[in-house]
Amino acid sequence: MRIATDGYIDLTDRRYVRTPGAHAENLEALPEREALDFLLSHSFPGHRRVVRPLNVEERKRIGLARWADSVSERMGIVDRVWRAITVPVPPPADLDQPQLIQILTFRDRTYPLFLEGGRTRVIGNAEIDGSRLPSSMVLDVDLKTA
Repeated sequence: MRIATDGYIDLTDRRYVRTPGAHAENLEALPEREALDFLLSHSFPGHRRVVRPLNVEERKRIGLARWADSVSERMGIVDRVWRAITVPVPPPADLDQPQLIQILTFRDRTYPLFLEGGRTRVIGNAEIDGSRLPSSMVLDVDLKTA
């Protein structure tokens, strides 16, 4: 990249220019609760369950998704993070009725994951007692205790 003496960038230069964004090294990761809330506010195609909590890099990507210029860019980033922390599960027998697949816990908050139709989503305001469920259905996603 060439910069002229007057300070303007010479756009006729055909060399690659690295722009800020996902390559920014000083991008701070979102707090765990905010990142998890933002991720689970979306519904995802397919049937998947969470197998591990978000790491720092994934929380940085979710921060980028919050400020994405377009919906398709945001969904692309969020979908890549979702696929990194989940594994596929078989579809439910009845696609018309939501099926509880997992409960994610983060400190005092619970997120019930349901398979509904062809999608995986969190259905809010669901009263679920995790103490009566098998331990394989409950995952603690708090990095400090997980």
